[in-house]
Amino acid sequence: MIAKIKGNTIMKIHFVTSNSGKVRSLQNYFDFKGRDDVMVLQMNFNLIEPQADTVAEVSLAKAKQAFKALKRPVLVDDSGLCIDALNGFPGVYAKYVYSTIGAEGIVKLMTGEKNRHGQFIGTATYIDEKGEPYQFHRQQGDIYIAESVSPINSPLAWSVLWKICRLRGYNKVLSEMTADEISKYYAKNELNGTLPLFANWFIKNNEKIK
Repeated sequence: MIAKIKGNTIMKIHFVTSNSGKVRSLQNYFDFKGRDDVMVLQMNFNLIEPQADTVAEVSLAKAKQAFKALKRPVLVDDSGLCIDALNGFPGVYAKYVYSTIGAEGIVKLMTGEKNRHGQFIGTATYIDEKGEPYQFHRQQGDIYIAESVSPINSPLAWSVLWKICRLRGYNKVLSEMTADEISKYYAKNELNGTLPLFANWFIKNNEKIK
């Protein structure tokens, strides 16, 4: 959707999520890329969480729900975490695990494990005004599980995982990283996250309107 605000043409992205951290992260990325003509709007809408074997299936089903109900282009993002030492758990069921045992529970399950490696999995689904879906899959995402839960709350956090997950090359967990550090990491590793992948595609297909 395109609108004019105070004489400037603004492109709006309707992000259907209850997670304001994801919205801020995506907006921050567009800002970092110099796209002040893009506005990310959070849309709070209750979506039925389908039971599926992959994050991609879940994301597509939810995006179709949102598009049908809102009748406008929408963005939906779903993610999970696969931990090597836990045989890929919690995977696609990560959201349920976060709401039950939380970050503390995951750290407890990892007690005594030397292999702290894991991978974020995820798919962002964007449905355009014609109802055509586009999916953006996380291609990497190596992380390491901390041995304790950080007390720091990040305004950019989209999950409790930010308190226990450390990116490769950093000696602190995500919640302890600054917005500038996060943006620079995304810029250097643009194929890592679903939202940067979507943002880069959106930028490429929508030239800045002056």
